[in-house]
Amino acid sequence: MRNILVTGGYGFIGGNFIRFLRDNFPQYRIVCLDKNGYASNKNYVAGLCDKEYRFDLVCNKKLDMLFETEDKFDYIFHFAAESHVDNSIKDPSIFIQSNVVGTQNLLECFRKAKYGKMIHISTDEVYGHLGQNDPSFLESTRINPRSPYAASKASSDLLCMAYINTFDCNISITRCCNNYGPNQHSEKFIPTIIKSLSKNKKIPIYGEGLNIREWIHVNDHNLAVWAVATKGKNEVYNIGSGVELTNIELVSKICKIMDKGLDESAVFVEDRLGHDFRYSIDCSKIKEELSYEPLYTDFNEQLKELVEEYV
Repeated sequence: MRNILVTGGYGFIGGNFIRFLRDNFPQYRIVCLDKNGYASNKNYVAGLCDKEYRFDLVCNKKLDMLFETEDKFDYIFHFAAESHVDNSIKDPSIFIQSNVVGTQNLLECFRKAKYGKMIHISTDEVYGHLGQNDPSFLESTRINPRSPYAASKASSDLLCMAYINTFDCNISITRCCNNYGPNQHSEKFIPTIIKSLSKNKKIPIYGEGLNIREWIHVNDHNLAVWAVATKGKNEVYNIGSGVELTNIELVSKICKIMDKGLDESAVFVEDRLGHDFRYSIDCSKIKEELSYEPLYTDFNEQLKELVEEYV
């Protein structure tokens, strides 16, 4: 029997993680904490949680009460975060509050509890960006965030590292590439492509569409997170897939699946401020040390299934 807290459980990755837990460990007790913001979907995990709390992590008094009320947590999976880069450029302060102050409040509750393990879910964006032929990010790569969102996540990573070293807290940090899969909010790139094509609208593409991203299925991400929780050390673990595509290549693939022409479907818009050129993850550490292997290896096939689901 395990007592598990999932923050951000109404979100895309957190919601799929709750489903992963319920499918594989029906005996575990799952407590979900989510502020129920604009990107939340509580219906996606309806009936799957034993207890649900709806408030923001910045409300430290409510968070303290949760830890005082609930039995001690064996695992805390910290998915909760503001994650849309464009929004962080418009208003960085929201990201500092949610991603930095919220994480700090959670860390304090975890430190005082003196029990269990915390897994902090971060992003490859904390590393900055790469050139066309640069080697992939390693866990030892110096962090160099280039957007307010990435800076807020890098700050939360550093807080976790400080709690590991100063207070001997049992914390692992995961840094993953771009996720795709069911229940992703419409503001994200793949849902935007599918939604635009299904409504015969133009797909907005930043710059020339040559920016490169690495894509992983959300279920593979969550499988890796569980491996880190159960077998990982108090260290950083990269989670990647090796599937790298330019934005225009990704749009082209989905256009082909949906039987649409690329030229008449895409429109190039002004590039985003500080737009990172390329992300690429070296995840040999998690494979070699924790025996992790992704299951959703056929990207084209998974993309077809996703298009069918969204449409």
